[in-house]
Amino acid sequence: MLRELVLAIGIPLLVLLLAELALEQWRYQLPAWLERLAARPSWLWNTGIGLIIGLSLLRWLLQR
Repeated sequence: MLRELVLAIGIPLLVLLLAELALEQWRYQLPAWLERLAARPSWLWNTGIGLIIGLSLLRWLLQR
């Protein structure tokens, strides 16, 4: 079950860390294709990802 927790929580956190490191490397100026994506509202995407992480953690806790 620890493996599932690492997959559910660890991978998104790793992606977040890598994205932050990439932004620091580019001095917080995004490439053109990311600028177009950044112009869109992100609350729906962030809510979906939060639900996936939260539900994965809940599933892991209930299986214990």
